[in-house]
Amino acid sequence: MLQPVARLAEFVRALVQRHYLDLSAARVWPLCVLVAYGIVAGFIYNPGMDHPFDKLQHLVFFGLLTLSIHAFFCCRLRISAGIAAGLGLTAELVQALVPHREFSLGDIAANMLGVTLVVAAIMLLRLEVRAALSGGPPVREDDEATDAPLAQPAAPSSSARGSRSSPS
Repeated sequence: MLQPVARLAEFVRALVQRHYLDLSAARVWPLCVLVAYGIVAGFIYNPGMDHPFDKLQHLVFFGLLTLSIHAFFCCRLRISAGIAAGLGLTAELVQALVPHREFSLGDIAANMLGVTLVVAAIMLLRLEVRAALSGGPPVREDDEATDAPLAQPAAPSSSARGSRSSPS
């Protein structure tokens, strides 16, 4: 019983090493969360029926989709955001052609908002990590040239330190 499982594990390990696939938890975890969310939401809500949390579900699903594409395929953030946004737009356009489904601009807006929120969160996290690694606050490239050092107050002279003179 244990031997087929060990052979399967060895086969997967060889396949991963041959194709240089990184199946670390950081890459697979967002995909697992996306699949679990899709299954749970599919069982709870009847597809095609309007319910109070419809827009929130679109937002969460497309946010998770963007994060999953970015983490699993390790592509640029703008590429993963473009793919997720394109899938959201395509899904709504296809719904216009399917009977008992309807096209909704609100759903498209919720899809794009989910993608946008994840992109903004990732960019903010990257700025914070860069700032922590550099030891200072995050600085934009265009601010470096315009920031002039503040004028330091002149140090008091040595004669003024020792004696207090009254103004005349």
